[in-house]
This record gives sequence, C-alpha cells and structure tokens, in this order.
Amino acid sequence: MQETAVRSQGGKIKILFLGQCLNYGYEGVDKSSTFVSLAISNLAARFPHLKLQLDRKHLYHPRGLKSILKHRLLLAPPDIAVISVSGIFTAKHTRVNTIYEMAPEVMDTVRSFVQKIEARRNKTAPYVNPEISLDRFSTLHPPLPLDEYERIVKEGVEICQARECRVVLVGPGRFNEDTVERYAIPDPGLWPSVNRMVLKLSKSMNVSAVDTVGLLSEHSGEVFLPQNIRWSEFGHRLVAGEVERALASQIISLAPGHSLGLSARPQ
Repeated sequence: MQETAVRSQGGKIKILFLGQCLNYGYEGVDKSSTFVSLAISNLAARFPHLKLQLDRKHLYHPRGLKSILKHRLLLAPPDIAVISVSGIFTAKHTRVNTIYEMAPEVMDTVRSFVQKIEARRNKTAPYVNPEISLDRFSTLHPPLPLDEYERIVKEGVEICQARECRVVLVGPGRFNEDTVERYAIPDPGLWPSVNRMVLKLSKSMNVSAVDTVGLLSEHSGEVFLPQNIRWSEFGHRLVAGEVERALASQIISLAPGHSLGLSARPQ
C-alpha cells in the first residue's frame, strides 16, 4: 500500500523530524549544518528521482509527542517519522506550556500571532517576549522517569504504525562530562540508560534506531561544543551519516523502483 502511494505521488516521500534544538541549530551550528539538513541533502543526492519533503516539528517535551503525531498524521501524514529521544528530560525540570501539551499546532499558531503583534508595536514601547506572554499557561514538569519515557515513546511508535508511517528512533548521544551546565539529577548514566531504552524499543517494535551513544563514544570531546552537551558540527556530521543510512533503508522499502537511483557509496 505504501509503495503504491509513493508512486502515485510522483515519487514524493515525506519525512518528519521531531526533536529539540539539535534539529534546528544554535549558536555554533547553523541550521544547514544540523544532522537533519545534512542527512536530507545527502539522501536527495542518493535518490535523485525522488522528491524528499522535509518537515520539522519542535518537541518541547515528550508529553507532547502523542498530540503532534496525531495531528501530523491526520493533516499532513509523513511516510517516515524520525523521533529524537533526548536524555535531558530525565535529568532536569522542564517548563512546558499547557496549551502545547494539549494542542501543539495551536501553540505554534499562537506564538506566531504574538510575534506578529510585537513586530507591529511602537518601537519605543517595551518589548514583550512571546514566551513570557504565554508563560502563565506553563507547567514545570519534574525529570521524567525512564519507564514513563519508554511508555510515551512506545505509544508514539504505535500511533505511527497504525497509520503505516515508518519510524526511525534517534538516541540521545553520550553526556559531555565537561559541560558547565547543572542539572537537578547530575547523572551522566541517564544518557546511556535512555539510549538502551531506545534500542530496546527498536528491537521489540521492529523499527530502526540510531545508536548515538555508541557512535559518539568512539570519539573524544570534539563531538561537542566546548563545555556544552550540544553537538559540534563534527558531531552532527557523524550522526547525519547514521540517520542517512537508516532513512535510506526505509526509502528503498517504500519506493523499491527507485533504488537504482542510489549513487555508489559505502553503506
């Protein structure tokens, strides 16, 4: 059914990436240098006869995963969903907007609307940050227990599978012990624990997964920005290669008639 759908769309495959700042870039790594952009760019070169449509959605907290997936699968269903599973939510309190948890797409619209209003204000008037304007609707969540995190991710995978959407899980990567950031539970062991949970779900639910901890553990501190848990450009390139391989396998399964468009490159 999926293969027929792909061909009927003229070889178009929609890929949804769900995650945090690693998906969008930050100071030191611009958007074009993220693992998302690099993986999609490389895949476009490998599959020149396919149109890869990229969609990114910010996952502010795992509790919003179910709502986002249900909405995207209803209105703009992806063929493949790439879900980044972060270790940070098990290590610190996270402030999340209640509206986002119930209806993330509504929250995005509200934020955009507030930003437009602020842009039209008299420049002499005090600036009001949209996030602060909406802060009254926020809830402070404690660190997420690992078993609850597993349940949330499993539920998200089940939602995708029910709608014939392929899934690729991306683990959290290892913790940078040289970071200057502090957490309520400063336990570097949480990151590999979350990664093991990802690999466990991958096996039990028959979905692809990227062992990011294993990948980054083969390298030293150059995979991070200095004194930070965020990946450097080099770290993003490493992860992009693994995500590319996982997605390539799914794309070939979805559109086997296009597999001849693969360029000759090592797997």
